[in-house]
Amino acid sequence: MTKRGQQFLALFLIALGLLYLAANFFENIDAGALFWPLALILLGAVLIFRPKSIAPENADHYFARDINLGSEWKPGDKEVRMFAGDIDIDLRRMDLSQGENHYWVKFFAGDITVDVPEEVGFKVDSTGFVVEVKMDGGSTSNIMTGYQYTSDNFDTADKKFILHTAAFAVDLKIRS
Repeated sequence: MTKRGQQFLALFLIALGLLYLAANFFENIDAGALFWPLALILLGAVLIFRPKSIAPENADHYFARDINLGSEWKPGDKEVRMFAGDIDIDLRRMDLSQGENHYWVKFFAGDITVDVPEEVGFKVDSTGFVVEVKMDGGSTSNIMTGYQYTSDNFDTADKKFILHTAAFAVDLKIRS
């Protein structure tokens, strides 16, 4: 959806919420009757004022997709939003910029596999209802707690890759 489309939808939802609220205003006040108008107003306001984590030209939106990141990676920060999908990130083949390179993944459910070479500092910050992590032969399941990891060489590495995920359910595989 374009920014103009999002603004139109947000204004429509706010107007619809105000209309419902006005229709109920002169009746006996009923909490159930106030809930939906206020929910629509709030949703519209969130669509307009929500914080952006990255510039729109660096964000991709998909419904469902398999993404393979390797040599085609262009240095800089990137964000992907989708309903479901698999993402394979091969840091061994990427031409990362010096310093920090951020990659945001926001989806409902999916798998992310990351191949990390020794010379790249790696950090992951994953939030979700269910976060399953497989790394170095071990695995962990986190429910409603998220997962954070920082490689031992992160502070000293010239090139750093930071993976941010937000999902209902995510399966992370980190291979070194």
